[in-house]
Amino acid sequence: MSVTPELHGNWRVYRYQTIDSTNLEALRLARREALAWTAVRADTQTGGRGRLGRSWSDTPGGSLLLTALVDRPRGLEALLAPAMAMACAEALETMGAPQIAVKWPNDLLLAGRKIAGVLTEGPAEGLFAVGIGVNANGRAADLPEELQGRATFVSEQLGREVDLDLLADGLLECFERHHHALLTGRPGPVVEALRARDCLTGREVSVRSGGDTIEGIAEGWTDDGRLAIIDRAGNRVVLDAGEVTLS
Repeated sequence: MSVTPELHGNWRVYRYQTIDSTNLEALRLARREALAWTAVRADTQTGGRGRLGRSWSDTPGGSLLLTALVDRPRGLEALLAPAMAMACAEALETMGAPQIAVKWPNDLLLAGRKIAGVLTEGPAEGLFAVGIGVNANGRAADLPEELQGRATFVSEQLGREVDLDLLADGLLECFERHHHALLTGRPGPVVEALRARDCLTGREVSVRSGGDTIEGIAEGWTDDGRLAIIDRAGNRVVLDAGEVTLS
């Protein structure tokens, strides 16, 4: 299908009603010589995906589904997903949402419940696709049974519907600023902002990473986007990826 991109600041945004996956389309565009600062947005996805091979179900017309195609910040790739999560949190807060936490490595929590997740894929022609799915407008009661009590919608917490166009523009503006910091080798402000939103530091956690489970006290974000834990034996363990639950 042929779609003409719209200009939103420095971004060229391809907008679809229905698509298999905004990440997959962004990667396809990259292979067709798309440039950095390209974004793909859809009203609904037929094959949305999350981390660890999971599927991502959206609420048609009620979810923000967006992928940004950006240059690779060499050595700081692990910070792309949390930078996108933080950009979304900042955009939502300017729209009146209460403070939002960023849970390592890629989740956004509002009132202790998940409202969004991020998936980074690539590189493709040197570019990374950083996709986010946000539960913006809907009712938690309509979520799949397995998500009841663990996820929510921004609109339920805000008491009104979220303007998805305004959220998309604000998110891209914030993410552009954070990505520029990573690309120029200045991750300090990004990491400090993440630490201010962290919901794990000092708490007992259990992390499944590969085939191992590590339990201990979360020390928090490292400077390159990993998670440091003091395990039960007193050793400091630094994780590149994993699934975190609070003990």
